[in-house]
Amino acid sequence: MAKTEDTHHQPEARSRLTGRLFGLGLIPIAVFSAVFVFMRAALGSTSNNALAWTLLVALLASIGAMFALAFLAARTVVGEVEAVGSAVRHVAGGGEVPRLPELTPPLEGMKQEVLKLAKDFAQQQGRLQERLDTARQQIFFLTNHDPLTGLANRKTLEERLETVLVSAREQGATHALLYLDVDFFHRINDSFGHLAGDELLRGIAPVLKGQLRDSEMLTRIGGDEFAVLLENVSAQYATEVATKLRDAVQSWQFEWDSKAFQVGVSVGVVAITRITPGLAAVMSEADTACFTAKEQGRNRVFAFHDAGASQYMRHTSRGWLKRINDALAEGAFTLLYQPILPIDPAQRTGVRRVEALLRMSDTGGELILPMSFIPVAERYDLMRTIDRWVIERAFSDYKRLSKKRDDPSPAEFSINLSGHTLSSADFSGFLQEKFAQYGVPPQSLFLEITETAAIASVERARTLIEQLRAVGVRFYLDDFGSGLSSFNYLKHFPVDGIKIDGLFVKGVAKNYLDYALVESIQKIATSLGLQTVAEYVETEEIARKLVQIGVPLGQGFHLSPPRPWEALFDAP
Repeated sequence: MAKTEDTHHQPEARSRLTGRLFGLGLIPIAVFSAVFVFMRAALGSTSNNALAWTLLVALLASIGAMFALAFLAARTVVGEVEAVGSAVRHVAGGGEVPRLPELTPPLEGMKQEVLKLAKDFAQQQGRLQERLDTARQQIFFLTNHDPLTGLANRKTLEERLETVLVSAREQGATHALLYLDVDFFHRINDSFGHLAGDELLRGIAPVLKGQLRDSEMLTRIGGDEFAVLLENVSAQYATEVATKLRDAVQSWQFEWDSKAFQVGVSVGVVAITRITPGLAAVMSEADTACFTAKEQGRNRVFAFHDAGASQYMRHTSRGWLKRINDALAEGAFTLLYQPILPIDPAQRTGVRRVEALLRMSDTGGELILPMSFIPVAERYDLMRTIDRWVIERAFSDYKRLSKKRDDPSPAEFSINLSGHTLSSADFSGFLQEKFAQYGVPPQSLFLEITETAAIASVERARTLIEQLRAVGVRFYLDDFGSGLSSFNYLKHFPVDGIKIDGLFVKGVAKNYLDYALVESIQKIATSLGLQTVAEYVETEEIARKLVQIGVPLGQGFHLSPPRPWEALFDAP
């Protein structure tokens, strides 16, 4: 239709062009005639000489008119061509066709044709760019993800681990790496082929993913091996996540060829701390921990953390057992103290309350975190001895501070208790004896207990709490919110406050769900008359959100890192 319309208008365009050219051609003739008449009138002579001058001037005037017309025509054509060129560049760049004046007939047709070509070119270029962008995204995805499961791959994990190691070294943050291996995976491959094995891996990935938070990275690092990177978490939380993953896989059934198979995973847990040597050491130790879980019978979780000890110490529980006993006998245990402060800077008036944090001194001078040796201590029933050492050392430090300041109540202390100690029948008598020995007012002591420790022996724990609260000791539920029954335990244990688990606190500034959970915990605590302390106050942004929610006290590197006694209290 458009073609027929163009053909219909062609004769009309030619006719208009002919008329314009004829009109332009008459202009020099008209100029010649006008000048000739004017000169004859001006000279008023009919001599041959006057006639010659008249003809010469008229001829020059007509020639000048012709040059002037040519110049104007050229400028007009150049301007039209430049306008079309600018429009073509604009359209080729993806813009809309601009409004242009109608050109002379042949240029107008060329203009429309060129603009159409430019528009077609822009559309084709756009489609090509979309394909290139899609290809680039696919290449990027395959570079950083496992094509079978769609999970992040080993390269992505190692890049993230490098960042995490830096934060551990420079900021003292604690992280964890879980290393998972599917038990008897080779049997599926050998019996049903690699297609079955691939389907199992594809099916197990969402099972694992469903147990993790968005911020927790699940990766497939090769074969039947997966890894989970947990940032800014405690050893207890890392072990709980590992157990959840194992249980989720155990309750899932893999179906192939009308048959159902129960699947298990062995999980190794390793800590990433300030003294972690590097990426290679983390991966090696995680693999060793997973291997140990398999050696212990498969479908197990093995928590193992290294602090630069020898191979023998790293690979045997007996090695850690010896180190713990040596530390108790030779004084290799030490305490750091982390202040618990008002989150709102306007409310801070100095350090009034601290939490005692246990560390083991390594032969190289490094401090080993509890997650490295506590599992062995629990297994060999050494936690009662360790808890009592912590209490004696903290009370001794308290007495020293009281004497230095000439104040019977110079500060308040928080001490963590294990489940073994909570269930110990003679612990109440031991503690009251130490109150008298060191002159520590019971009102200055806070004892922190976890849900896991409390449920080991509910009745004994409740009895101990009631006995010690009667003399003035205050109790806090630690890591509140990390368990499924956190609120339920508030009914069973008469505590004075709760410490909101850092798992929620660290996401309060960026995750609405974490914000809502912390806000709910704060409201419930307030309604029950309980004081709240937020763990993991690591940034100014987190602190602002907590103040907005109304959480009064916090603990974390943003407020103050753990320090030796002297750095907190003995400094001038």
